[in-house]
Amino acid sequence: MIYPLNEARDYLLEQAAEYHIAVKWAHLSPITPPGSSFEYRSVVMNLDWHRPSEIIFQFAHELSHVIHGDKGDVFYYHACYTGKESVEYKANVDAVKLLVPFFCQELDKPYANQQRFMQAFSVPSYLADVVTEEIKKYYAE
Repeated sequence: MIYPLNEARDYLLEQAAEYHIAVKWAHLSPITPPGSSFEYRSVVMNLDWHRPSEIIFQFAHELSHVIHGDKGDVFYYHACYTGKESVEYKANVDAVKLLVPFFCQELDKPYANQQRFMQAFSVPSYLADVVTEEIKKYYAE
């Protein structure tokens, strides 16, 4: 299942409100990445990003930076592997954790799998094991 942008966006907006994070959606250059600021508890998302299928995962990623207190303003999103100790990798893992409950909430366990999740949110392939583990955790609880 590919989720419509508005359903996933609304879910993440609820998460942002829960954590008192302001979200600004802006029309920017297609190559301007989203950004976040822990200090200002805010996220800026680019509605015109050149790969629209990535926007939901980017949003979850930027929220994760603020939720987990990544210091400094973070204005660099990229989906390449940067090492498991990097701030970007950790934000990607936390983005997966944010999205798994949304993804699984209306799916029977056999239909909630790694490939569907990764396709639905354009998750980088190096996070496949993280996705599998988080889906397993969701259904174990």
